[in-house]
Amino acid sequence: MITIYQAEVMVRQVFEERLRNAELWRMCSSALRRTRVRSSLRRAIEEGLRCGIDPTEVKREFNTTLHQVTNR
Repeated sequence: MITIYQAEVMVRQVFEERLRNAELWRMCSSALRRTRVRSSLRRAIEEGLRCGIDPTEVKREFNTTLHQVTNR
């Protein structure tokens, strides 16, 4: 039979483990999102430079995309 104290300890351990897992998932999702954004930016810049886009336009688009990502 489990005492109330043992039950509380088990519940606390499960809660702390779920918090750790949630934090790890959040960090992984954030890293994946940044990687995808960087890849998208790189492809957009390369395509723009091939088409003769003006570097100031690249800078503006880069800043716009970064602003969108930071607002998520």
